Amino acid sequence: LGYPGGPIIEKLAREGDENRFDFPIPLRNSKEIAFSLSGLKNAVRLAIEGLGGADEMSEQDKCDVAASFQKAVKLHLLQKSKKIFAKEPIKDFAIVGGASANLYIRNAYEALCTEFGKTLHTAPLQFCSDNAAMIGRYAVEAYKKNLFIDPYEINIIHTKKQQRGTQL
Repeated sequence: LGYPGGPIIEKLAREGDENRFDFPIPLRNSKEIAFSLSGLKNAVRLAIEGLGGADEMSEQDKCDVAASFQKAVKLHLLQKSKKIFAKEPIKDFAIVGGASANLYIRNAYEALCTEFGKTLHTAPLQFCSDNAAMIGRYAVEAYKKNLFIDPYEINIIHTKKQQRGTQL
């Protein structure tokens, strides 16, 4: 797809049929509030292989895979968010990082927050392309609340030696 993949998936998905592929919703039966896309990504890989591989897929196939993937990600995120809303008495909710730049997901969260009476907070789109910006914003808030740990008090244990430049 290229990097970053999110905007490419969103663009392709606009022209696709989100119901063509029935991709699994990750951790659907888990009671935990945890997120994982590994099984979903594997299902997408298998679907692509079933279509003859990425180089053999038609443009419509690519759009349909992207739309079906995007739908599964949305359902996964919303399912876990509903569990948070049911468990925690929160008034405000924020989505951040690259996923928050996806208008399909952003619109779904706007509807979900309206349904549950939550106020959704999102950054302007130009600040949603990289998680580093979101981590930086969190760091500002953590600093204001004096939540930092003194780096000299952190006990780090090295378990594996690597040469410089080694791929991990």
